[in-house]
Amino acid sequence: MRRSTRWACSLLLFAACGGDDDAPGTDAGLDATVVRDGGTTEDADVPPPDGGGGTDASVDAGPPACPGETLPMLGVEDIAPGVSFAAPIYATVAPGDADTIYVVEKPGRIVVVRDGERVGTFLDVSGGLLADGEQGLLGLAFHPGYADNGRFFIFFTPGSPRRNVVAEYHRSDADPDVADPTEVARLVEVNDSESNHNGGMIAFGPDGFLYVAMGDEGGGGDRHGMFGNGLNLSTLFGAILRLDVDAAGADYAAAGNPFSGAEGLPQIYHYGVRNPWRFSFDRTTGDLWIADVGQNVWEEIDVLPAGTPAGRNLGWAAYEGLSVHRAELVDRVADHYEPIVVYEHNDGSAPAGGVSITGGYVYRGSAIPSLRGWYLYSDYASPHVGAVRFCDGEVLSHERAPGLSGRGSGLASFGEDANGEVFVVYIGDGKVYRIVPG
Repeated sequence: MRRSTRWACSLLLFAACGGDDDAPGTDAGLDATVVRDGGTTEDADVPPPDGGGGTDASVDAGPPACPGETLPMLGVEDIAPGVSFAAPIYATVAPGDADTIYVVEKPGRIVVVRDGERVGTFLDVSGGLLADGEQGLLGLAFHPGYADNGRFFIFFTPGSPRRNVVAEYHRSDADPDVADPTEVARLVEVNDSESNHNGGMIAFGPDGFLYVAMGDEGGGGDRHGMFGNGLNLSTLFGAILRLDVDAAGADYAAAGNPFSGAEGLPQIYHYGVRNPWRFSFDRTTGDLWIADVGQNVWEEIDVLPAGTPAGRNLGWAAYEGLSVHRAELVDRVADHYEPIVVYEHNDGSAPAGGVSITGGYVYRGSAIPSLRGWYLYSDYASPHVGAVRFCDGEVLSHERAPGLSGRGSGLASFGEDANGEVFVVYIGDGKVYRIVPG
């Protein structure tokens, strides 16, 4: 098994790669792809997806056909050929406006792109922002009713002291291409002792609630308290939060969340994650895909099918992937919800390889019919894009996406437009591309 040198870690700007000066976990000797016997949804304690939050209404129409067996040749198209963005880390569109792309720049700006041109700056929160390393403006989510109410939300890391913040802003009444610079509300504000493992992804789910990825606070091996933040339900770190943006009186905790009082914080929906840098919802099925950056050995992809009961424990820091990482914590994770895919660090045979996974999307666009249903992801330390064919709770294929290797430097993120077409965002080159037929 080929291993490259450790130089890749020094290039990571946001999603911490394995290592973190922590002792390596147990190597279970797993294959690059691991199939979990899962997908069951009995005893669900949350309402089924209702098509809100930008997903297709077909989420209620029954399961789609399994993806086709053969991956098509793919290519990319520059969304703004004459533009170089400043450390871009995300791209998306707003409900009701399919022609405008919003590019999130890590130093603290959201840029408006239309017709291949940079129109201007939508929002600037660079003042007081900590933007080095894995910090900065990390996430953006538009309210499902944005076309009418102008509400949107960001995840960012201000200083003095260092914090992880999710805040609401509004579109300007005077100009739809500009946001009102006044913050409306803070939904999450947590002091952070470390600069890394911030998570940062936010997105509205098919249930209309806002989901937030919170890393384990950072350092190496989640050495926070007796058993780490990932398994500690009294902290928001190391968890996927589910928020009702209209429930200020309930600290924005969504109804149906699994914990309250002594059980755990009411904003937590799932827990046991290390650094879920990017997650996404399948806009057709409502399935939740989480790519969780690993420690020393394993990167992983978790899938929680629509209807999965709330409160799933994804295992960190007792497990890294499917390997035991801290044996003394295993008794706390008897209900460990296992990933569907793992790959070992710097395994050249893995479709994406590398040491810092970048989660993507299940393709549901119309421009490339034979790609529909395949999940695309990458790794910041790899030039390749991986593709997973998942159906009925099983991984049917795990391959390298043809035509997408070496398209740019530092694939930091993916994005999705109103029609289910997928963006790839390269922080190293300052470019954002749309995936197109090859």
